Amino acid sequence: MENKYLKNIKVGMKVLILTSQKKYSAGIVEEIALGNQFNEGGIMVRLKNGDIGRVKKIILNELEQNAKFVEEIKKMMASGENLHTEFKAEALWSINYNNNQIKESKSFELREYGHRASKIIIAKSIASFLNSDGGNLIIGIRENKEERKFDIFGINEEMKKIRQPGTDGYKRMIIDEILRTFFPAKIYNHIDYYISIDFIKIEEKIVCWIRIKKSESKVFLKINDKDVFMIRTDSENRTLDGERLVDYCIKKW
Repeated sequence: MENKYLKNIKVGMKVLILTSQKKYSAGIVEEIALGNQFNEGGIMVRLKNGDIGRVKKIILNELEQNAKFVEEIKKMMASGENLHTEFKAEALWSINYNNNQIKESKSFELREYGHRASKIIIAKSIASFLNSDGGNLIIGIRENKEERKFDIFGINEEMKKIRQPGTDGYKRMIIDEILRTFFPAKIYNHIDYYISIDFIKIEEKIVCWIRIKKSESKVFLKINDKDVFMIRTDSENRTLDGERLVDYCIKKW
């Protein structure tokens, strides 16, 4: 949407434009066509290379992109969890428990799923957004109940626990051990369409931002050979089955 507003386009910024010859060109803005404050097709500009067209995308460098993401995440933290936003401190916490701790735990997920519990919880969150209206799942943000706010926790320590330490390995873990393991092929085979995974540095800590689009059809998870259907309601994820599931699907799709 930023490309459609005159106030967002500045001389000297790098953009991607679509020319009248239907060709894409990337370059630095040299001149902006003044006129309406908004244009559905994008603001008209001339690049330093001479190409003229409407802006389709503002191209930010790595630092600018990170700063933009930080600003967006802090706004979400201030607003708290809701229909389109959920925070998780960790994605791998359940691997730290031994068998006795799992057996005696008060957590249903931990008793039911064992060491896979934390990954299954992440899978359920993603599925909830897919089956609802899409949203944001951010790993590395912890709820501070005493102060009634959310704090940056970071996944820095979690990244050391995976086979390939670092953001690339963490992304691979989400794709291979969560999306491929629990989701149907129609989602896994089209990950780039439904899901984007970014890593943002905030106050020397890394958080993982998973953005999820809503699905055009119902999505069932496969957990312990059972089909599980999740939806997002307000700030919670809910499991639906039986008549409630049928009714929801009829109204949704």
